[in-house]
Amino acid sequence: MSYGWIKVVHMSCAALSFGLFLTRGVWMLRAPQRLRQMWVRVLPHIVDSVLLLSAVVLAVRSRQYPGVDAWLTAKVVALLSYIALGMVAFRFARGRRARATAWVSALLVFGYIVAVARSRNVWPF
Repeated sequence: MSYGWIKVVHMSCAALSFGLFLTRGVWMLRAPQRLRQMWVRVLPHIVDSVLLLSAVVLAVRSRQYPGVDAWLTAKVVALLSYIALGMVAFRFARGRRARATAWVSALLVFGYIVAVARSRNVWPF
């Protein structure tokens, strides 16, 4: 598969991942029973796995690696923050306000990840 197609897969999975995360967050706050559906519990993991795999392939193909390229390092650190905040929002936080705060914070971190990816700059704003 060409670099261009892998990038399309990566960007598509990123958009789908964001949409699923946004939807799950709204459901968490307004209709938590919807989060118990099997597809809601499985699909985000599949999409995020393809997203991560395509990211690794893109890094190897472009010879840009975290720890070497600052912008890619920033994306990985932000990704770990995004994952941690998502875990707090959906698993560990007690109370609606704590869950909502973690969820909104994760959305902001996602925005940072996209901005870094587009600008290839650690400080994209």
